[in-house]
Amino acid sequence: MQKTVEKELSLVGTGIHLGKPVRINIKPAPPNHGIVFKRLDVIEKKSLIKTTYANIFSSELCSTLINNYGISVKTVEHLLAAFSGVGISNALIEIDNEEIPILDGSSIKFVNSLLEAGVRNQNNPKNFCFIKKTIEVTNNNGWVKMEPANELILTVVIDYPKTCIGKQKFSLTISPESFLSELSNNRTFCLKKDINGMRKRGFALGGNLDNAIVVDGYKILNPNGLRRKDEFVRHKMLDALGDLSLAGFPLIGHYMSFCGGHRLNNQLIRDIFSDKTNYKISQFYNKKPNNYINTEFNMQNQSYRAVS
Repeated sequence: MQKTVEKELSLVGTGIHLGKPVRINIKPAPPNHGIVFKRLDVIEKKSLIKTTYANIFSSELCSTLINNYGISVKTVEHLLAAFSGVGISNALIEIDNEEIPILDGSSIKFVNSLLEAGVRNQNNPKNFCFIKKTIEVTNNNGWVKMEPANELILTVVIDYPKTCIGKQKFSLTISPESFLSELSNNRTFCLKKDINGMRKRGFALGGNLDNAIVVDGYKILNPNGLRRKDEFVRHKMLDALGDLSLAGFPLIGHYMSFCGGHRLNNQLIRDIFSDKTNYKISQFYNKKPNNYINTEFNMQNQSYRAVS
């Protein structure tokens, strides 16, 4: 069934690219509302930005959404991954600037705040988007694609030669349990040699060792090192989950990526919806035929379980 937050919550921090202080208020929303951002620093009639592939604007180093009035919100992927991972369908996110706070560079602080506020079932069933055909997008560096499957599976490969990252591969069937335990706390990263170039282009102005892993050749510059040896590829998967949520529906299919990123992910979502034969929208989750799949959250032990 659709879900929203039980009560309002707030988070404050800094945008990793613009380097500006920002506050977000996440509020409950009614069924079929979707995930909607509201800019508090613009006039009311221009303030709403719905999370949908139609509003994808820019994909360089982050995912940005823009509405018909030209009002945008940047770096939405980690927060959207948190919503997707814990199964929240409806929420209003008030934001007093144009970029989501980076916090620790992962989704874990968003997730913990959402779980503390509570996740509430709503009476309306959730629509799923089932992938019916293989859709692939490529560029000079890599590719991403979606294939039909009976659940959401992500398989990601990255390759950073001559660094301690190297080539890494990770595959995961996405569920609330697997998201919480395997993906939610993996941080964003960059190469030290790229930082000056990014900042000259107006990116990474709020980045530091508290919110990003910095790699200098075969060294990790963060004093406490990594949370996992393959934290890099897991973070790329976290990004992909956030980007895939821009479909506006939970996707059911197998996502695969080789040296992909936001630009390819965003184009993949556009391409899926460019042809109605690529997908089917249904309230039934075919992994368990003739039944709705529901998830019930247990606040006491912070776990989900599937129920009919």
